[in-house]
Amino acid sequence: MKKSILIIAAFIGSFYTSFAASGVVSPENKSVQKQWLFKPLSANDVSLELERLDGNVMLYLYSQNLRTVDMIYIEKSKDPSEGFTRCKAVKVSDFLVKSKNYINVEDDAPFDSNTDSYYRIRTVSTNGATKIYSAIDLSPIMSIEPETVDNSK
Repeated sequence: MKKSILIIAAFIGSFYTSFAASGVVSPENKSVQKQWLFKPLSANDVSLELERLDGNVMLYLYSQNLRTVDMIYIEKSKDPSEGFTRCKAVKVSDFLVKSKNYINVEDDAPFDSNTDSYYRIRTVSTNGATKIYSAIDLSPIMSIEPETVDNSK
């Protein structure tokens, strides 16, 4: 009887911790931090997530092991077939004091929010190996035209 109660309690505790929290609260500023939708399959891979926030573009970098990465170059383009330009260079060791697997930076000069933007990352490992990741599409924000009401009827 006690064994079945312990199993049920463990299941409920596991369920609660998996699904109850909607974000992680930062003790410094009491705000909700980014929850990762995609985590890299390999410990040495780096994932990139993008977010438009108040006219800015936030870039979230995650890896299970950032200690193997020396530099991350973030590149952007309006058309991925025409090439990318560098928009941010991140020296990973500067961020390891705050987090071992998460870096949050902002694009200093994002493209207009009404156009498609494509971002990708290029990593340089601590042993000098370079890896270029696939581009990620950041969709434009569509402006919604207010409907006009015809009051002549």
